[in-house]
Amino acid sequence: MTNAVAQALPLLDAWTAHSVMQQHVPSVALTVVHGDRPVWTKAFGYAEASMKTAATPQTLYRIGSITKTFTALAILQLREDGKLRLDDRVRDHVTRTAIQARNIGLLDVTIRELLTHSSGLQRDLPGTWWTQPSFPAEVPDHFSATYPSSTEWKYSNVGYVLLGEVIAAAGGEPWARHVERRILGPLGMANTEAMPPRDDARLATGYSRPTPGEPYVPAPRVDHGAVSPAVSVASTIEDLSRYLAFHMGNGGSVLSGKSLREMHRPQWLLDDWQIAWGLGMRVRRVDGRVRVGHPGTTPGFAALMEFIPALKLGVAVLTNADDGNPASYCDYALQLLTPIVAKAMARAAPALAEDAERYCGHYCSEDGNRTMLVAVLDGQLTLVAPGAPNPYAACMTLERTPESHTFIMRSGSAFATLAFGERLTFSTSASGEVTGYDVAPGVRFVRKPALYISVERRQRPQGPYIRVERRKQPQVRYIGDERRAGGGDRRGQPQR
Repeated sequence: MTNAVAQALPLLDAWTAHSVMQQHVPSVALTVVHGDRPVWTKAFGYAEASMKTAATPQTLYRIGSITKTFTALAILQLREDGKLRLDDRVRDHVTRTAIQARNIGLLDVTIRELLTHSSGLQRDLPGTWWTQPSFPAEVPDHFSATYPSSTEWKYSNVGYVLLGEVIAAAGGEPWARHVERRILGPLGMANTEAMPPRDDARLATGYSRPTPGEPYVPAPRVDHGAVSPAVSVASTIEDLSRYLAFHMGNGGSVLSGKSLREMHRPQWLLDDWQIAWGLGMRVRRVDGRVRVGHPGTTPGFAALMEFIPALKLGVAVLTNADDGNPASYCDYALQLLTPIVAKAMARAAPALAEDAERYCGHYCSEDGNRTMLVAVLDGQLTLVAPGAPNPYAACMTLERTPESHTFIMRSGSAFATLAFGERLTFSTSASGEVTGYDVAPGVRFVRKPALYISVERRQRPQGPYIRVERRKQPQVRYIGDERRAGGGDRRGQPQR
């Protein structure tokens, strides 16, 4: 944790405490994870309001649909074990339940389609009533599909119920046992339960507000039954910080780094191009940065887990109220800390070499089809495609290596098909003059004759820059006898 992050945390503490009191939320537990460890974890308010039992980092909250990330993780573990493939049909594994659904083809959807909510299956199992609440104890046969698979994105708890059945069939043990043995235990999440009983004394009391603005009342305690693989996990904010750190890490014994990255990678992009779904994870763009995570709600509780992979910065929030609005706390924490962490992680710009001006100029590919410009922009030697719609956005900085005349091309902020991360080597003549450059393998550019390009050195720290002059053609005076119709013509007269 940097000093700047540490200095910002008291502000987050004060803002959260004030917001909890102002909004009269029973309790909020929040953690901030940076890198591979939590840097701040705290609970505010009451786990049980009538008794004024204070919430602590060890208070157990239901996390709702964040459960789906554990189910997806279990599926990927079984894939790494060689027991299933993501493009297997569900019917290849689920043979003892949902027989009617199997017979009418609903289990022909793939595991991947269930993970990405693209199976088209209805949202909830028949017999599910969130408003009572009550949930079926067994998987019923008579659920249905709203759309053909892979034609529409549709959030489906039914899909994750079926994934729980796949885990039990392929792994040889019930979903809850697999999660506890293969995920919670290895990650040290000792206080987390896959299927906590409704009367678990460690659970915070969940609250609902029947009418906006009215006092909270305790929400009914429930068992989630057959819907458990989609919604039943309960955790503490301390344990959830460990889970968040795992997702921001490089993988390990629980899941390989490759599978972890695949889990976080967009698999289905929604029409607004701002939100996508990975394998059990929501992926969205906020303030120009990618966030990965999942929200969760269940009667009396609301939760959110979200992190920014590029910064290894994440936040998790647990509340014991239907309208606890965990997103407001998560958003504020990330908005506060993101610029601080980004500034600390920013690659320090290399000092501009004194001989940078020797490389500046226009270069043309050997076949004559492409022209590139090497110039100094923002104090760095930069490769620019002058014909691009926005040359500045698509430019690449050239980072010097210890090898003579050799640079690494570093990406700009915009999408382009240039060779980011590859080597660029300038060639020189016997006299030391730069004559072109090569981008291995197989691309060569030759320096063009001077196009009225001059390199100057101003009294500015970034050193040389390029100025392109447009010179006017010399004027030629007209000397002749031509006259315009209707009058004299001064062009033929002596100049005064």
